[in-house]
Amino acid sequence: MLPLIGREPAVVVGAGIAGLLAARVLAAHHPEVIVVDRDRLPDRPQRRAGVPQSSHVHALFAKGVETIDALLPGFSDEVCRRGGHRIDACNDLAVATPHGWGTRFHSGLGAVSASRPLIEAVIRERVLALPRVRLLQEHTVDSLVGTPRHVTAVTLRHRTTGRGFDLPTGLVVDATGRGSRLPAWLEELGCPPVPETVVDAHLRYATRVYQLDGDAEPRGWRACYSLPFGPAITRGGVLAPLEDNRWIATLSGVGNDQPSSRAEDFLPFARTLTTPLIATTLADAHPLTPVLCSGSTANRRRRLGDVTELPDNLVGVGDSVCALNPVYAQGMTLAALSARLLDSWLESGLPPRHFHRRLQQLHEVPWIMATVADRRFPDTDGPATPFHHRLMGRYLDRVLAAGTRHPTAQHAFMGLLNLSHGPASLLSPGVALRVAMPSLLPRSWSMAAAPAERTVSPSR
Repeated sequence: MLPLIGREPAVVVGAGIAGLLAARVLAAHHPEVIVVDRDRLPDRPQRRAGVPQSSHVHALFAKGVETIDALLPGFSDEVCRRGGHRIDACNDLAVATPHGWGTRFHSGLGAVSASRPLIEAVIRERVLALPRVRLLQEHTVDSLVGTPRHVTAVTLRHRTTGRGFDLPTGLVVDATGRGSRLPAWLEELGCPPVPETVVDAHLRYATRVYQLDGDAEPRGWRACYSLPFGPAITRGGVLAPLEDNRWIATLSGVGNDQPSSRAEDFLPFARTLTTPLIATTLADAHPLTPVLCSGSTANRRRRLGDVTELPDNLVGVGDSVCALNPVYAQGMTLAALSARLLDSWLESGLPPRHFHRRLQQLHEVPWIMATVADRRFPDTDGPATPFHHRLMGRYLDRVLAAGTRHPTAQHAFMGLLNLSHGPASLLSPGVALRVAMPSLLPRSWSMAAAPAERTVSPSR
């Protein structure tokens, strides 16, 4: 049992969702928490340079909603009061797969659709209102001060004035996201290298926000997701509601089949998806923004739990440790679950290696789902798929196909995607039967038509 937190403040580097939720947890264990961020944070929901992915579609899945509501009671109600939308992941989300439309029914898997700036703003306002938390803006971390066994200070530098100073700390949480320099910081302290795996399908996003006429709003569904599915289906897309009666459309493509940033190419690309539903819905809509693109979508996993020597007061959370292809929309939910894990680890007093090993277990299934899907594309860079990952991927494909015919299979698949269910749910007798005998079940409706509303319930 190590005294991880002394009199010095706990320092969280990064004021994104992972960092803010970590600060919320630390405030229950420490008298002072300082959140450091490179940006000047806005006083209202708006895009900022430090979170370039915020321009694209975001969804907070059911387990993420549940977890953040537990950490910040009333969070999801506040997001929806300010324009966010509650989405039943099986009833309100029309999922177009290569096998047909996923069956739709009331599932209780309650996700939230809203802009990333709104979700982050609600969390930020709640966390920074805590008396033990304060914010240090427009500062970057140059390095860590200490030894391979213990960090004593964080070296900060003001982005405008260039003034640098050492901030003493009792605990450091790195939540700087995909651009994290944590491996370099550890190397400078004299720690062993951090094992890292990267799987990159070279996927690119193109996003535009629209205003729909009242009569043109979708009926029978509230969001649409057209899955890319390698190797043949290289294009995908999402259409989801935002606050202020806006809709966000994000298109994606891999390798040489990527969407462009030209406005005139956006709807023609959307018409080539597995379903024309997104393009049809947007045909008469009014675009509110230019087309914004991003190619920062590689899966990257750093196995800090395998490092033999780490400082006893340094941990990483969020995308700084495990960043998944954003097309699978699990980043915010994993950030919330990481904060909950951080809370239980602080209670235990065990060394950080225990936290990072449990974090690796948390990331295992989402990592397999994302990388198995991305490795189907021929131009994907990364190590070969392990045999047991391929087996799980093949079984997931069968569950996805069965989900177009029976709600039991669809509920199991969507529950896993929402991180509300574990892999064991896919092996229940009801799911296994539908996977083994798909020909006995009726096929879903035509991909060319808008899906009708379903109100059936999954059998157990």
